[in-house]
Amino acid sequence: MNTKATLLALSVIAASTQARVIHEDFRDMAGGPAFDPELTFDFGTNTDFTGGGDTHDLFAGALWLYADLVTVSVNSLAADEYIESVEVSWTDFCGLGCTNLEVFGSTTSLNAPNMDVSSTEIITLTSLDLGESIEYFTLSSFEGRMNKLTINIVPSPSALGMMGLGGLVIARRRR
Repeated sequence: MNTKATLLALSVIAASTQARVIHEDFRDMAGGPAFDPELTFDFGTNTDFTGGGDTHDLFAGALWLYADLVTVSVNSLAADEYIESVEVSWTDFCGLGCTNLEVFGSTTSLNAPNMDVSSTEIITLTSLDLGESIEYFTLSSFEGRMNKLTINIVPSPSALGMMGLGGLVIARRRR
């Protein structure tokens, strides 16, 4: 394989393994679904606060949860990607600890409850906090408004290693 073909192949691999960000601001600007098509929102599970009868409302720029839980998954993850961090901007209307972000890995989970009373805040949980890559996360509230989600997706360490290995092959061939 010549150097140009090798460089082209590596650039294709690099393009598929670059870090990317999903921003969900709950706005429907294009006349389509309000939720980002890369995300799956699953509302009201058996483990939520009231065991059914929970409600959520989608308004322009906000997702309201009234004693509800939503599980959010990224359905566009490639085999060589993982969720590095989840950042949630929310406004809590019911008081101390009423709103919660929980991230899940394959073996562990980590909570970040709202610690302020009736305030808007930004909470970030990372794979470093969790001790492993994040697979999905839940948002729950007795009465809160999710204003924005930011999900950082990065290539897995093995994908980065393959890129580095390819770079070594190219460097060696040039000698």
